[in-house]
Amino acid sequence: MPVADIGVKSTPSGLTDKGDIKAVLCESMQKLGLFLFIVSFLPWLAVFFVVPFLPLDITQKTTLSFVLAVGAEVCFWISVVLLGKEIVTKYRRYLHP
Repeated sequence: MPVADIGVKSTPSGLTDKGDIKAVLCESMQKLGLFLFIVSFLPWLAVFFVVPFLPLDITQKTTLSFVLAVGAEVCFWISVVLLGKEIVTKYRRYLHP
């Protein structure tokens, strides 16, 4: 039974081409970077629009806001590393005119 061609080139030894694996890995890293870039804005929304209305005392709200802010920054900077400075600058221009 022939195996369906799914776009992966194989060498005579049956191994896939390293260029294809590298391209797929690069595309996956870009998708992960874009996902983290988008997710990095969600904690800031929670800090400004959710945390103030939670039934917590001020120290708990401050701690929660700090943790969310640090998490947002970590996600953002990992996305910068994965996407590159040029792509992040391009997307930030769209979000902050």
